[in-house]
Amino acid sequence: MASSESSFNPNLIPFDDTYILYDSQDPLSFLSAYFSLIPIAVLIFQLSWFITTREFEACIMAAGQVANEIFNNIVKAIVKQPRPMSFGESFQNATMRSGYGMPSAHSQFMGFFCMYTSLRYCLRWKGLTRRKRLLGIMVVTTLATCVCFSRVYLQYHTPGQVLVGFAVGLCTGSTYFLIVGLLRELKVIDWVLTWRIAQWLYVKDSCNLAPITIREEYIQYQQRLEKKRRVY
Repeated sequence: MASSESSFNPNLIPFDDTYILYDSQDPLSFLSAYFSLIPIAVLIFQLSWFITTREFEACIMAAGQVANEIFNNIVKAIVKQPRPMSFGESFQNATMRSGYGMPSAHSQFMGFFCMYTSLRYCLRWKGLTRRKRLLGIMVVTTLATCVCFSRVYLQYHTPGQVLVGFAVGLCTGSTYFLIVGLLRELKVIDWVLTWRIAQWLYVKDSCNLAPITIREEYIQYQQRLEKKRRVY
């Protein structure tokens, strides 16, 4: 019989996007581990948003987050500032992500998401009351704060690494919003929507060109339902 050591695959490494170390005796540390998963929840939301509605804006936001992540890795590779605590030689070893700590990728991700979404609340999403806009901004800001806090509390980053990461995210988020706005003005987004694959997938940009509220959608549903009842 072969020994257990000979069956071990030396190429196995942890999936660091969801591999989080926390203090099992500390409830706040346990909660912080879940806070650190919020960026993944954001990406899942964007994917679900596209699958269920085929809104092109979901793809635009996701593409921006990916570009922001690549930029973060580039900056980390240049700065090469270590993390405040060592997590072992296997931490992000032989992966596409950098093991350095400056700037915090999680904080930069949430800074990007917070800024881009807040600008959309204020400048793009029509039909929202001032109270709803303020509530939306408060929600995304709270989520970003929870993520930033978790990265420091779990000792994955120093406060400085988190603050710089969040600030960089705010800058990239606002810059990306301006670029997307320019592409809309130049009709580049409209041109992409004419591609065969976009038409085949029924991709649309209704949340910008022809926005509709949940109330309006519900009224249309009631009208279709009433029409169907009359037929039968």
